Amino acid sequence: MTSPGLGRALIEARTALIGMVRAEMAQFRSVQHVYFDDLDALNILHNVKYLLFMERARAELFNALGFHWKDEITINPDKFHVVAEHSIRYVAPFDGEGDVAVLVNVDHLGKSSLIVAACVESVDGKILYAEGKTRIVRLDLETRKPSPWSDRFRGAIETWRKNA
Repeated sequence: MTSPGLGRALIEARTALIGMVRAEMAQFRSVQHVYFDDLDALNILHNVKYLLFMERARAELFNALGFHWKDEITINPDKFHVVAEHSIRYVAPFDGEGDVAVLVNVDHLGKSSLIVAACVESVDGKILYAEGKTRIVRLDLETRKPSPWSDRFRGAIETWRKNA
C-alpha cells in the first residue's frame, strides 16, 4: 500500500509525462464548465460526463474544420457516423463545479473509421482527470454500412493534423 503523498506524486509525474507526449501531437482544446447537475452524490464529476465532454470537444473540432451538424447531408455526408467503441480511464477525481479543459487529437484516420483520443484535465494542464479514445465509423446513408470518409473530410483532418 502506498501513502497518499506518494500516490499524488505518481499521478503528478504521470501527468507531466503525458503533457510532454501531448505537446508533440496535434490537439484541439475546448474549455467546458462543470455544473452542479454534472456531479454525483459525493460532489465528484459523474463518470459518464467525461465521455460527454469528450464528445462535445470532438463536435467542436468538427465544427472548427467546417463540418457542421446543421448542414444538409448532401453538404456534410460525413456527419452520418456512429460511435463504434469508447474506452476511458479515470485518473483523478474532479471535485465540485468549475472549468475543465478537454484536449482532442486524431489518433488514426482509416478508410471509414476515425479514432479520436481525448483527455480531460485542469485548465492549467497540471492535473489529468481522465483519458480515453472513441472510434467512430462513417456510414452510407442508404445501406447503413461503413462508407469511406469524403475527400473533403479526409483533407481537413490531415491539414489540421499538420498545422496544429
